Amino acid sequence: MTAVAAGAANESAPTAITGPVTAVGPTTATVAGTVNPGGVSTTWYVEYGTSTSYGSKSTSESAGSGTSDKAVSGSLTGLNPGTTYHYRVVATSTAGTGRGADGIFTTPAPPGVVTGTATGVTPSAATLHGSVDPNGRATSYYFEYGTSTGYGSRTSTKNAGSGSNSVAVSASVSGLQPGRTYHFRLVASSDGGTSSGGDAAFTTTGAPTASTSAASSITPTTAKLNGTVSANGLTTTWWFEYGTTTAYGSKTPSRSAGSGTSAQKEAATITRLKAATVYHFRIVASNSGGTTRGADRTFSTSLPPGVQTGAAQSIGPSSATLIGSVDPRGRSTTWWFQYGTSTSYGKQTPTQSAGSKAGARTVSDALQGLVASTVYHFRLVAKNDAGTAVGPDATFQTAGVTLAVRARSLVFGRTILLSGAVPTREANAPVTIYALPYGQSSAHSIAVVLTRADGTWSYLAKPTIGTAYQAGWGGGTTAPLGIGVHPSVKLARTPRGAFLTRVTAAHGFAGRVVQLQRRTAAGRWVTIKRVRLGVRSRAEFKAVLPRGRSVVRVAISVNQAGAGYLGGASRAIVVRRG
Repeated sequence: MTAVAAGAANESAPTAITGPVTAVGPTTATVAGTVNPGGVSTTWYVEYGTSTSYGSKSTSESAGSGTSDKAVSGSLTGLNPGTTYHYRVVATSTAGTGRGADGIFTTPAPPGVVTGTATGVTPSAATLHGSVDPNGRATSYYFEYGTSTGYGSRTSTKNAGSGSNSVAVSASVSGLQPGRTYHFRLVASSDGGTSSGGDAAFTTTGAPTASTSAASSITPTTAKLNGTVSANGLTTTWWFEYGTTTAYGSKTPSRSAGSGTSAQKEAATITRLKAATVYHFRIVASNSGGTTRGADRTFSTSLPPGVQTGAAQSIGPSSATLIGSVDPRGRSTTWWFQYGTSTSYGKQTPTQSAGSKAGARTVSDALQGLVASTVYHFRLVAKNDAGTAVGPDATFQTAGVTLAVRARSLVFGRTILLSGAVPTREANAPVTIYALPYGQSSAHSIAVVLTRADGTWSYLAKPTIGTAYQAGWGGGTTAPLGIGVHPSVKLARTPRGAFLTRVTAAHGFAGRVVQLQRRTAAGRWVTIKRVRLGVRSRAEFKAVLPRGRSVVRVAISVNQAGAGYLGGASRAIVVRRG
């Protein structure tokens, strides 16, 4: 115990020498120093802060236990830009603590920035001004600008020097739109950081913009002229020029469009026009920046009638009532319906008079001799001395025999019940059943069945491949109803414990691949073996199953089943293995 104590007494505290700052940024710095452990295991760190009280320190690191000076380097983080910091290297061991002398460094500050004003503003350009104080660091600057405080555009980057006083800077922008308000700000960057000036704004000047719109509220002697005007920031007036040629010759009174920067809708009503006459017109806008004329447009004081096709009503197997509306617009007008099984129509109802009174009136006509279960197109047509107007196309389907089925697929060799009813609900009506098996080009009649006392019918079909069925009655047929066919898949165990499977349909499946699948505890079927069928569409094979109870089946995918067939699967069987 005495020897140990004497050894400890001979130990000396480590020494620490504070070195220079090797790197400094706005928020970080790297400082150097030297530590001599004095032969005792020693750790070291850097104390730092804005005074000689320090207050912060870097992470402690090992300096070893040597007896010679060791160079150390520590990173300081979380500093404030433009701030003076004190620092020193500290080393500590069981023998004591050594502190280096106090050092000082200053973090660089970001440049000072002030956004100025815009000068030389024209309809498409301006010069932006501001000032930058580099704070003694090499500094660059640019201006951000745009039609909102999101800016979106910027000038090229320029050099602001590295002085310690504010310097005036500027940049020109072009390609601007007349009469728009633009926001801008000055941005400067150095190794001390990036600073943005406050937002400022200016508005470009220029001639107004004007756009002629379509005329409205047209009568034989009056019309409403429409257009839009943007004053582009200058006090602006507008008017319409009009006449029977592009020389115009007449104009509406001048009115104010204000001095805003957004497009405003403008309108003027003109009177004492000639009936059945084509007129030209355009909007004109003027301010101190210039005069702008909108494009020429035309209107006629005679308009074709207004037409709207309605919906068909009272639809039966061979009849329907067509509905629509006609506005004669003050002109003697006639109307009729066009109809047919396509948009070529081909037939029309008799022409009837809609009179000449302005305002929409409902018109209708009944159709007879239509074909049951058929889609018809129709539209309303009206005509007067100003022209012919056509309503939009509409459709309806005549009532007819129905066709339904409880399932849309079955296994090969089984039957499926087709059923339906005729709309007249009469007994002994003949319903023709048509079939289109996969691979054939046209449907053919396979049976004629008679309706029961309530007009219903049924037929037991036995498709051997995917087949589309239709029912026909009264000259019309239903839409095709497709029935899918699954191949018949059989699975059994042989006395020797092998599996025996066979796949049956309208053709053989020799060479096709089937899958032995096992059902998991979660109810999913997982393939455990793939087998190729032989010449009789059968295969006998063995498979290793896990011990215990297994539920298995054989499945054939839709790709292996081939064209015209769905995939198929056998019934599941239980296999137990000890």
